[in-house]
Amino acid sequence: MKRCFAVFAIASVFAPVAHANDALEAKVRAYVPVVSLAKVCDIRISDATSGDHRAMLEAVKSNPNADKLDKLAYRLHYEAQTAYIKARDGGQRIAFCKDFIAANSQYAKARFTAEVEGHLSEVSTGVQKAIAHNVCGAPPAKLSKADWKPYAQIKKVLQIEQKSAKENAETNGWNVTDETTAVTEQFCAAVKGR
Repeated sequence: MKRCFAVFAIASVFAPVAHANDALEAKVRAYVPVVSLAKVCDIRISDATSGDHRAMLEAVKSNPNADKLDKLAYRLHYEAQTAYIKARDGGQRIAFCKDFIAANSQYAKARFTAEVEGHLSEVSTGVQKAIAHNVCGAPPAKLSKADWKPYAQIKKVLQIEQKSAKENAETNGWNVTDETTAVTEQFCAAVKGR
């Protein structure tokens, strides 16, 4: 009977270390794919997430299992990049990135959606409703004379992003219609989320 207590006492001494390693491993699994695919999937990583990612990297360096965690991070990066390349080469880049962004929205947000939300927070409800109608097919809305300038500026942001998506598609051999449609869909998702 005393032997069982002794084993329990030893296990409980090491339990906090095991839980700390499990938590750190969970962070590696969460952050590495997001950071790995940020550029290719046009993801904007929030400042808080960037800070958490840097803290996670520092914790990995000082961890006794650093070698194991480094190997895990490399494997996750490799798997994320491989999955992206396979989807891209199969003509499924947009679908892959949409699914990835949706699955990881707690860590990252699509850059364009965040940008649109920023612009929309600065304009009146009338402008938001007019944009929703003219771009996203929402019910009609009237603009006051004062609202025309901000409305035109937001439409210009959309046009610039669509042009950029078209150029990226042409440069990389992607489907131009899919890329520009994805930009409009992200734009409308931001508008409808307001």
